Amino acid sequence: MFDVVCVGNATIDVFIHLKGKVRNGNLLLPVGAKQEVDSIFYGTGGGATNTAVGFRRLGLHSAVLAAVGNDPAGKIVLNELRKEKISTKLVAQLDGFNTAYSAILTGFGGDRIILTYGGATTHLGGERKLRWGLLGQTKWMHVSSFHSHPELLGKILAFAESKGIGVSFNPGMSEIKMGLHALRPMFEKVDVLLLNRGEAAFLTGEKEIKKQLGALQETVPLAVVTDGKNGAHAFDGAHYYFKPAFNVKIADTTGAGDAFHCAFVASVIMGLPVEKAMDNATANAHSEIMHLGTKNNLLSWHGMGHFLREHETAKTRTIKQKI
Repeated sequence: MFDVVCVGNATIDVFIHLKGKVRNGNLLLPVGAKQEVDSIFYGTGGGATNTAVGFRRLGLHSAVLAAVGNDPAGKIVLNELRKEKISTKLVAQLDGFNTAYSAILTGFGGDRIILTYGGATTHLGGERKLRWGLLGQTKWMHVSSFHSHPELLGKILAFAESKGIGVSFNPGMSEIKMGLHALRPMFEKVDVLLLNRGEAAFLTGEKEIKKQLGALQETVPLAVVTDGKNGAHAFDGAHYYFKPAFNVKIADTTGAGDAFHCAFVASVIMGLPVEKAMDNATANAHSEIMHLGTKNNLLSWHGMGHFLREHETAKTRTIKQKI
């Protein structure tokens, strides 16, 4: 029996730290020239593996449902998951496809540019049937973007509903582009919906976060919208919650969302109140962005408590507002 199965991407990531000029939101690099970089860092990534490690650091028995290639990169992903004591029984290793890959350009400010190749991830469920019997042996599913067919996503969510499995959902742009109308039947099967501000705006057509949350919570019991350095917001139909960001030195923001999501959802699974989930998630995300990589500094329960004691101030406490 698993505590949580993480559905989504499994990738190899290379972080490329370079200097460059940013103009109007665009990184300027000379075409045809050789660009020296300051450093590179290799690791594994993807929403499924990132959150599975995060859940495991919090003491939950986690598994990954994803696809990798039958290649050296796929073996690296599987070996790292096993090293973290995460079940790989639901990971499909596909012949004829390369493992997904991301090149992350960073070092020119607080944000980054991610170049992605979907590879085996895009064939999840198509080349090898999912092990539904094993998938049913979980208490919770955390579903992130896996760039597969919407029909498969619908089947996974319907399966979770039929088995009484709790679901948290962090759709990516490949799902969000389907639009709110198409996603609403899926959202009805979700317990916790997690988006960033841009994604929520795209879906709802609203600029204000409270309006975004109100539109989303009509279908989902608990909606959460993160807003980077401006903090995070949540709405459960009775209360709005706002958690300001901490003032920390940022190395790279890649993986911040996954770090926030696994700590937030783990808190929900453990029956903690939403305001405590906001505290824990914000601590985990900020620990992650202070270093390169997407898994290096994911925290334990003790670690989150320590981080909060060290960084929490009167200005960063979670605000709970009754509607």
